[in-house]
Parts: sequence; structure tokens; C-alpha cells
Amino acid sequence: MRALVALLAIVGVATAGCADDTDATAPGDATVGILATGCRNTAGRGIGTVIEPGVILTSAHTLAGADSVTITDRNGTAAPARIVAFDPEMDLALLAADIPLPAVALADDPPTTDEAPGLAGTIVVERDGRLVVEPITVERRVMITTEDIHREGETRRPGYEITADIEPGDSGALVVIGGSGIAVVWSRSVRTDGKAWAIDPIRAGDTIRSQLADGIPGSVDLTRC
Repeated sequence: MRALVALLAIVGVATAGCADDTDATAPGDATVGILATGCRNTAGRGIGTVIEPGVILTSAHTLAGADSVTITDRNGTAAPARIVAFDPEMDLALLAADIPLPAVALADDPPTTDEAPGLAGTIVVERDGRLVVEPITVERRVMITTEDIHREGETRRPGYEITADIEPGDSGALVVIGGSGIAVVWSRSVRTDGKAWAIDPIRAGDTIRSQLADGIPGSVDLTRC
């Protein structure tokens, strides 16, 4: 995502020392578990991925109402994180954290409608307290009609239908195809085993890119559950 790289330069995030995103181990090394607390004293759990040094992409609904966010890498190292971008319409968010992890870059361009079907890739999710790699297959590129994360209005999110073993707590996991991230796991079907959807942060990322550069506007209420 060329625009995101430019914005990171604006906010002063260093880009030195970034791991080769074609390394097969990079997705696991770049992934963190997320624990967000504060919303009615309940805890939200999700997955995030470092997409540039110090910047972690995840789902907004995992962080809604949080007054404390902690990330933990695959080695068990924990660190506090802060929300630096938050889009309840597209259900995307960015965290900033001081943790030295490699990055998995987002794809320069999302797969087209013709290219998407049959693409094979991976996600990294938490199973039994460990971050593990799981296979996924892209079924098709879609426009997802749903509600915003506060269930107050209809929204349309560009994304993909995928086949994957998705469980509660997997929200925010990055779909990686050919070494690059193309989507963020959003939801699974309650009717069809293995069917799930993921949001395209390239086509849906205008708001979080803008907020990363300029700050989250006061109109965005981060305290809402």
C-alpha cells in the first residue's frame, strides 16, 4: 500500500530493518494476540499483524470501548499498545506499539474479481495459547453489506469470501497471499462450516490511512462498546 508507506513517513515511523515479506516465517513472527479491556469490564480478544514497524493492523470491533490494549507476540513478550486509527464503518483499526517485530507488507493492489477465486494463502491465529499458521482459500471477491460495529447503520465493505477454520477470537488476522497481506478476517458463517469473510484494507483503508497521518478526529468515540 504505497499511500500507507507515505503516511508512515509523515508520522515518523522508522522503516529500517524490515524483514523480507516473502519469508515463509514472517507472518507468524509479525503476528500478535490482542487483549482489549475496559468495555463493561469485559475483554475483547483478537489478532493483529505488523504491517510496518511499530504499526499493527487489526479489526475495530475488537478494540471498541477499550481503555487498555495489550499485545503479545509468539514468544510471549507482551507490550502495551495504543489506538492510532479506528474506522467503525469498515471495521479496521491500527495500533502503535514499541515492539521489535518484522512486518508483512500489504499488497500494492488487491486481487481483481477474476484473480481472486482459488488463491491459496495463510492466516495466523491463536490456538491453545499459541500463534499458529492456518491455510485459507479465497473463494471470491465480494462487497459485504452489513452494519457498522455499533449496529446503527448499514455499511458496505469491500472484501473476500474465504474458506478457513475461523474461530471466535480470530478477528483481525491478516490473510497473506504470496507474502503480502490482502485482507483482515472479519466474521465466519454460522450456517456453513469453513465459510468466512475478510475485509480488504487496501480498498477500504482511506479512513485509517487519513487518521494515521492526522490523528483520530474527536467525532470518533473510542469509549463506545
